[in-house]
Amino acid sequence: MNQQLNRRGDIVKSLFYSVGIALIFLGLTASNAANIALQLDGKTYIEVPDSESLNPKKALTIEAWMKMESNGGECLAKDWGGQRDYIFPELIDGTKIRFVLWPQTKILDAPGLELKKWQHHAGIWDGKEMRIYIDGKKVGAAAYSAKELNDSKASLYIGVGDSAQWACTGLIDEIRIWEIARTEKEINDFMMNTLMGDEPSLNAHYTFDNKNADDNTANKNNGKKTTGTPRYVDVTKELNLKPLAVDAKNKLTSTWSQIKQIW
Repeated sequence: MNQQLNRRGDIVKSLFYSVGIALIFLGLTASNAANIALQLDGKTYIEVPDSESLNPKKALTIEAWMKMESNGGECLAKDWGGQRDYIFPELIDGTKIRFVLWPQTKILDAPGLELKKWQHHAGIWDGKEMRIYIDGKKVGAAAYSAKELNDSKASLYIGVGDSAQWACTGLIDEIRIWEIARTEKEINDFMMNTLMGDEPSLNAHYTFDNKNADDNTANKNNGKKTTGTPRYVDVTKELNLKPLAVDAKNKLTSTWSQIKQIW
């Protein structure tokens, strides 16, 4: 009996080991994939048609990796023709970033923008307060209470605001729009990873790794129209984001480095 149990235990251990090796192999393969970013030249931008999932009402988090060249511009905006929902980030004087929400046109400016350098920017609203994070550190906050955010029919624009004069110049990558207020810990834990696209409350996700502006979530908020010719650039040597591993059964997400440590 003991021998049979030992054999079964050995088989189970062997299976777990094999699965672990397979996951590591897949992780290494994925981590070797190129990281592609969208290059904004001040004349090129992408339009994503309006949808309900692009209009979070009770809470909002917007994240993006950026390496900006211009002193000003609205890099991600749902603001066009007088229909306004949110802008983040907007570049101010080459030194600050701005987070704007409607109704009531609430504006939060925060220092810390550095041009020609990769930075992770996050704008968060939890129903009562707006916060801005740069590289995982809170750099600004302001009270802003509202029952719901605006829900207009404006498209989402990547690379420009409500007119061409608000265009951005630089590189942008790993855009995430959530219908929840992400915590500081969550921002820090996952900003160096590329997400899977099926994370709870993730409403839109753009990696540009397939050299397009397709949304990786089930909402399919894909970029449909472009002005200019989008250019997609390999930035792996500058910004090497790591993929995540997901246990599909239990929906547990971890980094490949964590899996490799286990084995």
